[in-house]
Amino acid sequence: MKTIFHKFAFIYILIFLISFILIIIGVRTVLDIYFVSHETELIIKRVSSYEELVNSKYVNTISLNVLQEQVMLLDGYTGANIWLFTEDGILYSTELDRADMDLSAFPDLPDEIQKVFSGETTSKEVLYKDLYKERMLRVGYPFNVGDVTYAMFINVPMPEIEDTISKVSVIIFVSLALSGVLAVILIFLITRRMGYEINVINDSARFIAEGNFEKKIIINRKDELGELAESFNVMADELNNQENTKRMFISSLSHDLRTPLTTIKGYTQGILDGTIEGEKQDRYLKIVLNESDRLIKMINDLLDLSKMESGALVLNKTDFDINELILNVLDNFEQKIIEKNIKLTIDLAKDKVLAHGDYTSIHRVVYNLLDNSTKFVEPEGSISIRTELRGDKLYVGVSNTGKVLSEKELEMIWDRFTKLDKSRGLEKKSSGLGLSIVKEIIKAHHEKIDVFSNEDIGVAFIFTLSTQIFKS
Repeated sequence: MKTIFHKFAFIYILIFLISFILIIIGVRTVLDIYFVSHETELIIKRVSSYEELVNSKYVNTISLNVLQEQVMLLDGYTGANIWLFTEDGILYSTELDRADMDLSAFPDLPDEIQKVFSGETTSKEVLYKDLYKERMLRVGYPFNVGDVTYAMFINVPMPEIEDTISKVSVIIFVSLALSGVLAVILIFLITRRMGYEINVINDSARFIAEGNFEKKIIINRKDELGELAESFNVMADELNNQENTKRMFISSLSHDLRTPLTTIKGYTQGILDGTIEGEKQDRYLKIVLNESDRLIKMINDLLDLSKMESGALVLNKTDFDINELILNVLDNFEQKIIEKNIKLTIDLAKDKVLAHGDYTSIHRVVYNLLDNSTKFVEPEGSISIRTELRGDKLYVGVSNTGKVLSEKELEMIWDRFTKLDKSRGLEKKSSGLGLSIVKEIIKAHHEKIDVFSNEDIGVAFIFTLSTQIFKS
């Protein structure tokens, strides 16, 4: 199996080799240009100094023999082979046996001679196969003695320059090689640690896949891998919470299903075997009917909630009067309000603005919120209903006095499984899914719903609705 280290090492070595080759080629090219240029400048400087010396010693005139002797001295001074051409094309060389050599063997030399006689200096790398058997640096210089100009060519062996370039290249090569080895070591140390941490995450993933959500990843990093570990821990916590919630839901649902089913079975069996007398059968049949209705409502709520959460809820949006809807829903709770002696406060928006949404779904939202308020408000407590127009949004609020909810309880209030557990014993006809359904309906309308709780208001729900699209 290829590890991260192997991949990193391979990629780095590949990049290093490519970079190394390019650097060496580039450095050698730059060094070659630099040293050739430097050597050319140095030769010109020496020849120029010697030119001044000759002119100061031989004013205006000098014989060719004497000049040749001076050139030989310059040869020793520069350590080069010097050719001297007159305007007539006569060659004088510090190598006397070369004085009569055939210039046709050097096709590019005549052009250089002309440039030098015109006052230019030239520099060129050449290979004299028949003369020196090695590359040479040929520098052309207009050597002036009095009024006479000579074309002087100084031939310096290139191996000396190349030797210097090679030494510098070796130093660079060794430095790059050492840095490459050091980088590979660092990559090994870094990737080994990274590989260990990835294996930790991988092992934790296997634990979670087996249903062990308690596994935590401890990685002290501030980079992307640390963020991944943190996100992994958050995911594990969420899965653990969901697993606990699912267990609670199954337990709660089992209890709420078992209780009415036990009742139905007991009363039905009593009627069938004659344990329950005939005059009492109608009473117990009504109990069986109520328990059956409760089961049907619970199952319907679960099916509706599942449909909503899967996005299968189809909304038939129309324009309707939200104030009128609220008043119609209130009629269903008149008896409860009277029985608990509840103080009811209604503050509806005076602006005649219609809401835009699915009437049936919003009716269910208002019903569930009022059902929740009348269920949990204390006797002789207060319920407040308020609508208000703000901009292009209608705000609907339903609040009731009673127990103040903690922040943790407010965070869990929309959880359908928790609600099922909390509602049991308080209201036998409730499935405990009302607030979960409210949340999903408002979400399907792309609106917002919030819940607040404090000593002054008790518990308050506020949700928004869009106003009618086309206003009269």
